[in-house]
Amino acid sequence: MRLFAAIELPQQLLDDVAAWWQGACLHLPASEWRDIPKCNWHLTLAFYGDVGGQDVDDLAEELAACAAGTVPLQLRLDRFGVFPNWGRARVFWIGVTDADQGGRLKSFAHCCRRAAHATVRKPSAREEPFRGHITLARRRGFPAPLAPGVLADIPPLPRAAWTVEEVTLFQSQLCKDGARYRVVEQFDLSG
Repeated sequence: MRLFAAIELPQQLLDDVAAWWQGACLHLPASEWRDIPKCNWHLTLAFYGDVGGQDVDDLAEELAACAAGTVPLQLRLDRFGVFPNWGRARVFWIGVTDADQGGRLKSFAHCCRRAAHATVRKPSAREEPFRGHITLARRRGFPAPLAPGVLADIPPLPRAAWTVEEVTLFQSQLCKDGARYRVVEQFDLSG
């Protein structure tokens, strides 16, 4: 199974972001971008890749321990941008950070990533720095760099904050029409 740990987003936040994105995406060349369906928006904490057999149960136990040691998180929308940069923009995202600037989101993500080292021995989780974000669109092909003024034309993000009380282990199923996500297990943040 192709697995990842993520935070699901509350419906009100999904609705607020969708309303903002409806106007914001008008400033991007529509023919070059593919929107991610709203039902697939989430905050990835750790990507594990293909995991099988007993490793799935072991990974779930490690994630349960991470969740049990973490108090509910207070998060907020932070900014928007592209990966890897405006000259080679491939992904448009909205940033997510701690509402209290305490760094607990980053610590929790690192715990979820360490779960892979302890169980499925995947080194990739520690190679990339954690950047809390929600992916809204992916760019098609190899288009020209985005114009510098694009960023300035996009309206400000809605002010949104929410409490996270659980983490979800998802299975990602790659299909012809895009990825589909299935909940494998959920763990309460109870620290």
